[in-house]
Amino acid sequence: MLKVINYLKYIGMFIIFIVVIALATSLINLTGINSNITNKVSVILTALSFFIVSALASKSSNEKGYILGIKLGLIFVILMTLVNLLFFKSSFNIDRIIYYSILIISSILGGSFGKNLKIKKLAR
Repeated sequence: MLKVINYLKYIGMFIIFIVVIALATSLINLTGINSNITNKVSVILTALSFFIVSALASKSSNEKGYILGIKLGLIFVILMTLVNLLFFKSSFNIDRIIYYSILIISSILGGSFGKNLKIKKLAR
């Protein structure tokens, strides 16, 4: 039960990051900047949010960092896929697969990074 509550906490953090990213990219769009640049910034910020949430989760977990990163990355990607399919009716194509792969890899790296921060902190 405690793991489920922790996962829900990190899902909540992820949702907050996504809402902030959506607001930021919307504001950038209003300034008249090219939409290609806005899309790239959105991908980078989303990958960064995956990295940060996974790093924070693995820092306070006893699991291996990369395994926790895989779990969280898959949970986040499944949530994003469901939202896209249910609300936006977006198609599933090769671009989406590459995008979701980048996000999962970012989550794995964040999990490993967070675990390494914890180990170095304990060594001091």
